Amino acid sequence: MAYEMKPGQGSAWPNEKRTEDWHSAFRGKVMLPDGKTHWLDINPKNSDGKTWYQVKIGKEVAAQGDSYSAAHKPFPAQDNHNKAKANGFVDLDEDIPF
Repeated sequence: MAYEMKPGQGSAWPNEKRTEDWHSAFRGKVMLPDGKTHWLDINPKNSDGKTWYQVKIGKEVAAQGDSYSAAHKPFPAQDNHNKAKANGFVDLDEDIPF
């Protein structure tokens, strides 16, 4: 069974992309009580010989649903002169001499 995040819960993992001291030691996601998922940063700190953890809730995680990156979006339909279709391919049938 896969982990299903519920409101008020989240998880964080060691940040393997950490290259600078100011990058978070742990990175993850948390679902707020309103159901929105936000980024979560956790950093261990020390004071008076005791370890404590600084927790930051960041921006909302962008919805992954039906959205496409710019590289995956189909080309827009163009005028009849170019014969480009909405899928990005040009209809070359009229240019073939046979």
